[in-house]
This record gives sequence, structure tokens and C-alpha cells, in this order.
Amino acid sequence: MDATGLFGPRRRADRHERGAIGRRDRSLVALRRGKHSRHRLLRPGDADVAVDATLRAAAVRSGRRGHDLEIGAEDLRRRVREHRVPFELCVVVDNSYSLHADRLVEKVKGLVFALLEDAVGRRDRISLVAFKSGVPEAAVALRPTSSLRLAAARLGEIPLSGRTPLPHGLYVARRLLRQEIAKRPNARPVAVVVSDGLPNVPLRRGGDALADVLGEGRALRRAGISCVVLDATPPDQPAAQSCGAALADVAGGVHLPLADVAENVFLDTLVRLP
Repeated sequence: MDATGLFGPRRRADRHERGAIGRRDRSLVALRRGKHSRHRLLRPGDADVAVDATLRAAAVRSGRRGHDLEIGAEDLRRRVREHRVPFELCVVVDNSYSLHADRLVEKVKGLVFALLEDAVGRRDRISLVAFKSGVPEAAVALRPTSSLRLAAARLGEIPLSGRTPLPHGLYVARRLLRQEIAKRPNARPVAVVVSDGLPNVPLRRGGDALADVLGEGRALRRAGISCVVLDATPPDQPAAQSCGAALADVAGGVHLPLADVAENVFLDTLVRLP
């Protein structure tokens, strides 16, 4: 699979202004470091004034009134800078009996290890959400970390689950990412969903599991959390039965067949997220 062909031209930078810098994804930052790429209106407390943009705004306003150049509060502009920001990744692992769980966990291990090995010096962190054994709900299996050893241990301890509470897994991942971004506003949050797209446990008794999955996908999008769906649909299962593509669509994310995703392609996918 050619990730460059899949995503086309390189995307524009993330539009959110984040609180600090890293070395991974290109984003706007609110610090006085990084490349000056554009300007915006000055806010109270801002000190990084864009002198050239401020003078241009004042000249336009003064010229319209036929006055000499005067700089007013409405002319003040601040610099907006770009820099690299780290990723805050949460992997939702479908560890239900409906999948070939052993092979799935091994594949997820490979992706997680590739992420963490590549994360050295980049400040990236990864967390895991999996389904509980014997209880139709999801839980955080690994708190955000950059430790390969800890991630390997947790992945090896994930039990098989008899049900697929995918809606609750997405809810737990969204809540976890929002909590971490509140503490670490410089990072870019990404939910990585590894599933065959066959949910069978709704969020509430009597609900619709598929509708809940799509509702959580929309909630991820509203929260500003990027989404990558790695579809683990088995070869003997019609792809149309999986909700993976629909989840990626409503979340504004990316849908990829897990079988076709190599570690290097996955890393390139993250960098090219819209």
C-alpha cells in the first residue's frame, strides 16, 4: 500500500494553536518559537506582535480616513507560528472472540512497538483501551506512556472478551484523551480503533450498538480528536458488514484494512492525518 497515493497532496497544518512544541506533527503553537506563518488579531496578554502586519493594517485604516499613519488597538496583530507537536495516541483494541484475537494482538503489538520506538525524543505517548473479560464494557488497559516495556507487558495481559462493547470503548478513549489533553495541551490527540466493526453491546440497555458507535465517532470529531480505523474484518466476512468505514467517515478520519497496514505505512498515515 502506498500511503502517499492514498492521501494525495500533503495536508495543511493542524489549525489548533497548541501550548508547546514537540518533534512530530506540524501544528500552530502559542509560543514565541517556530516559523512565523501568518498573523491574527492581538489578544490581551499577547507579546509576539507582528509589526509588519500591524503597520499594513494601520496604513489601510488611516488611508481610508485620509489621515497620517496612526496605529490603534484595532490594528494590532500577533504572529502565528508553526512547529512540530507530539501525538497523544489511544488505541482501542477489539479483543473479543469475534476476532482471531491472538493474531490481532500480535499485529497491534507490532504497531505499538513501532510507534514507541519512533517516539524516542518526540514526546509521543500511547495508551490502550480494551474490553473487559466477563463484563460487557471497556476499560483503560494502559495509561498514557512512552515505555516499550510497560506497553509490552500490558498487551500480553489483555484477556479475551465474549462481547464487543465498541461504543463504550470509543467513549472511554474519548474521555481519556480529553483528560490528557487538558493536562498536556501541546499534544495532538488521535484515537486508533482496531476492530472488525461488529459491535453488539449498546451504551444503554435496549439501545442500538451501531448507532452508538457512529454517535461516538461524531463526538470524537466534535472534540477535535483525530481518528484512524484499522479494520480487522476477517477474509471470510463480507466487508459490508463492518461499520469501520462508516465510523471513519463520521469521525472525519481514515479507514484502512489492518491486513494491509505495515508499521511504516501506519506511521506515515498518522503524519498525514487531516
